Amino acid sequence: MKSSEIRSRYLEFFEKKGHVIVPSSSLIPHEDPTLLFTSAGMVQFKKYWATDDPLPYTRATSCQKCLRAGGKDSDLEKIGTSGKHHTFFEMLGNFSFGDYFKEEAINWAWEFVTQHLKICKDRLWVSYFHDDTETLKFWKKLLPESKIVPLGKKDNFWGPAGDTGPCGPCTEIYIDTGEDPSCQNNNCKPGCDCNRFLEFWNLVFPQYNQQSNGELLPLKRRGVDTGMGLERISRILQNKDSNYETDLFTPLIAEIEKISKISCNQENLRSFRIISDHIRAAVFLIGDGVYPDNEGRGYVLRRIIRRAHFEGIRIGIKEPFLTHLVECVKGIFEGIYKEIEKNTSEIKKVICEEEKKFNVLLSSSRKIFESDIKKLESKKIPGDIIFRWYDTYGIPRDLIFELAQQHNLEPDWEAFEHYLKKQKEMAKQKSIFEQKKQVIFEKPLINETVFTGYQETENKGSVLALYRISEKDLWEIVLDTTPFYPEKGGQIGDRGIIKGKDWIFEVLDTQIDMRGVIFHIGRFASGIPDKIKENEQVTAIVSKTHRMNVAANHTATHLLHYCLRNISNNQARQAGSYVGDDRLRFDFLFSGRLDQDMIDRIEAEINKIIFENHKVDIVEMDYQQAIKSGAVALFTEKYGGKVRVVKTGNFHSELCGGIHVNSTSEICVLKILTFSSIGENLKRIEAITREYAYMWFKRRNEMLLQAAEIMKTVPESLLTSIQRMKKHIQEMEKKMKSILEKSLINISEKLDEKKIQINNHTISIFTGQLDNIDLVQLGKIADNICSGKNSCVVLLAGVLDGRAVLVCKVTPDISTIVNASHIIKHIAKLLDGSGGGKPEFAQGSGRDITKIEQVISQANRIIPEIFNKNERK
Repeated sequence: MKSSEIRSRYLEFFEKKGHVIVPSSSLIPHEDPTLLFTSAGMVQFKKYWATDDPLPYTRATSCQKCLRAGGKDSDLEKIGTSGKHHTFFEMLGNFSFGDYFKEEAINWAWEFVTQHLKICKDRLWVSYFHDDTETLKFWKKLLPESKIVPLGKKDNFWGPAGDTGPCGPCTEIYIDTGEDPSCQNNNCKPGCDCNRFLEFWNLVFPQYNQQSNGELLPLKRRGVDTGMGLERISRILQNKDSNYETDLFTPLIAEIEKISKISCNQENLRSFRIISDHIRAAVFLIGDGVYPDNEGRGYVLRRIIRRAHFEGIRIGIKEPFLTHLVECVKGIFEGIYKEIEKNTSEIKKVICEEEKKFNVLLSSSRKIFESDIKKLESKKIPGDIIFRWYDTYGIPRDLIFELAQQHNLEPDWEAFEHYLKKQKEMAKQKSIFEQKKQVIFEKPLINETVFTGYQETENKGSVLALYRISEKDLWEIVLDTTPFYPEKGGQIGDRGIIKGKDWIFEVLDTQIDMRGVIFHIGRFASGIPDKIKENEQVTAIVSKTHRMNVAANHTATHLLHYCLRNISNNQARQAGSYVGDDRLRFDFLFSGRLDQDMIDRIEAEINKIIFENHKVDIVEMDYQQAIKSGAVALFTEKYGGKVRVVKTGNFHSELCGGIHVNSTSEICVLKILTFSSIGENLKRIEAITREYAYMWFKRRNEMLLQAAEIMKTVPESLLTSIQRMKKHIQEMEKKMKSILEKSLINISEKLDEKKIQINNHTISIFTGQLDNIDLVQLGKIADNICSGKNSCVVLLAGVLDGRAVLVCKVTPDISTIVNASHIIKHIAKLLDGSGGGKPEFAQGSGRDITKIEQVISQANRIIPEIFNKNERK
């Protein structure tokens, strides 16, 4: 059975059981800051188990894109050696939110596996959480108890996906693949470490909501969360020994064989598996808006691409090749994931750029490695050095291992793992509201905060929770309703105050968690925390100035996006943004050249729109309706069924949940400060608006007035005055140059000249100390002395800016006998310095200026010694 048929059969089966087919969410869990990636099918549904709010459905089924690379669920290091693990995979799942529970989930799973997939019952086993007698009772109706295995919490208690959220006991379905010859267990069954039993479907029963302090509270809606890996079930139904032999991978394996011109076999199996796995992960990550970076999700993507590229090198592929596999991935998932088809060109560009960068890194890795090992005191490479190579320079473990073998060194992998673990622990906590916090009081089962900030900047609310973040000396307040907009979509959180009966709280930042709970983070401006009470009625007041500045910058970002698309013929594409109160930043993909003329045109067009005072309207509509109307949707964002569309005039509309101005004139003015390239095809523009733009123009005007005063003119004539002064300076420099050149001729006539014999050659040596003359001028003096002469050596030294500078010139006829570079290296060493160059000309410098006179006076003795020493060598 083909994987595409398994996928559709599964969804259709559960649709007939009353489930709504829900499309896969993004690999980026936008609503869950505790997760790096979407690692399970239930991630997009987490909040449905923990809320009292009405739900769009109580039964759902999906085929979810998942990634387990980075974080506690990472399978990255298992890829290649295991035939059943992947970074990217698809998880088939069915879910119940306060609807059916264990009995129906178990019966339907058994029905689908045995009747629809027709897997032989005799080959099936199950495991369950040893305390879950209810699950045991239901399985005993379907299987002999000898095939129902009780296991502990490690194996059969799932979740949460992250640090908090739904979790509960689970039961797993296994298939017996036949005896494993390496197994020594006479009573082999699920739970054994051998490869005989392959788990392919996990049925989780979320009953608890794990809190940040580890406490398990009953879920508002207990339910069902199942997950079956499409790759594993395809392996079973296609009767293969590993997932990599299924139709989800064989086209990729064949393409890699074609590119590498070698067949996949036991010797290179690991490389073929890593490449075929990692290219899938890279394609889907970029398709969901992740770009290579040095931290977070981008860092994981970078590691995945580089690891795959390195494995290509191991099987003889010398040029960038991963981009040629993108079409193959696209073909495997044709018609399933539209984002891959839509963004194929972009995915190829990003992968190609990263491969090119890595090729440069590989050539420099040897230099980094060889430089560091010179400092080693033993044959063992310390873990901190290995970690720096791995983390800072991105040198893969395999390359480190190979380089170490070549130099007969032993990497301290145990110490390296210690540093790697330490880094992972540090990476867990990223934002202020994720810091460890002390619960002062907290109402049980807090639901999504009611946000009123689209309509108002002030409202009443009740205090539901108070936390203290001791590490930051900050506090967090949770209200039932708030006008404070939390940080999301690139827009920073609101600031303002919360007024209680006997206290005032200054809100410095606003954040939101995956449940939709909004946290007001700040300090007490008056009163003490002891005064604040649970359910106390308070007034939440957003700073209007801060809100207006942020709103102006957000709408300005939309205008910038619009103008960029116009000027680039729709080639420019948003890759990220930052919207603060003091500035905005816009990152975009554009393969064309970005110059000052384009920036000036963009800036002029935006300000024209601002001055024309177009109305900014916000409407809610269905996602598909919004797309059909021409609204721009960012492929880096996740959208639900209903979306907010921000319409500027009648010329631009964009899907956005942020805060905006009512009309473009409220932006006042926009000034682009910088534009730069931050990667191949990745550009960045930074700009300011409103009072910050006014202050920028004010400061520039003050500088203009000061400059005019210095030039003794008026601002309007400043440019003419500067041009006149520049011309005068150029004329003076020309005269000075002429005077200097004449003086150099006079200087050269006063240098010491001595005759020496080297290998029966009579050589003239000119030496002298000339202070406060740079190397360029010293070189000209040396050229002037040698002009028209043969058998001539010039050695000049002097003091410049507290250092000794040296120049040596040798005429071509004797450069094979006396080498200028050898002379400079020797002399510079005497002056505690270094230098070098070519046989006819060299230069250097040194720290010890006290020996210059001695070296110059003894040059006629030192130079023959250098020559004779080289001759002996």
